[in-house]
Amino acid sequence: MTPNILICQSERELEVRYATDFIAHIDGKKALTLRQFYEEIAELLEIPDFGFTLDALNDSLNDLQWLEDERIILYFTNTTDLISHERDPAKFGSLLNILDAIAEDWKWVEEDESLAKKEIVVVFEDSPRIQKMLEKENIDYAFMSELNN
Repeated sequence: MTPNILICQSERELEVRYATDFIAHIDGKKALTLRQFYEEIAELLEIPDFGFTLDALNDSLNDLQWLEDERIILYFTNTTDLISHERDPAKFGSLLNILDAIAEDWKWVEEDESLAKKEIVVVFEDSPRIQKMLEKENIDYAFMSELNN
């Protein structure tokens, strides 16, 4: 089974694979702190009444019913800078774990009348920092270039 976290080498690689899907591009240079990340993702995903906490992020990304798209790609670029100015580096690890868990949770949602099934794909632009952080958190990842289409 494909890991929930993917790493790509270029935006072109991402666009070829997910050309018809909604891609929320989170630029690490605009998300140096967790607060800036929350502001970016809330705007990109048009999250209603967002609370700017990890719990609120978890709740929002486990809902997504306001979005029509079935597949949502969270694409992070400038990953060397992403959440790099946060005083507590463990917060970045917590964020990575939440993103991994949310992508996994959506794989097990059954379609019913109360909840439209979604798929979240988390893709990071490659950097030594993101690989190191994922490994530190024991989060499996795969390189997009190694996946079968």
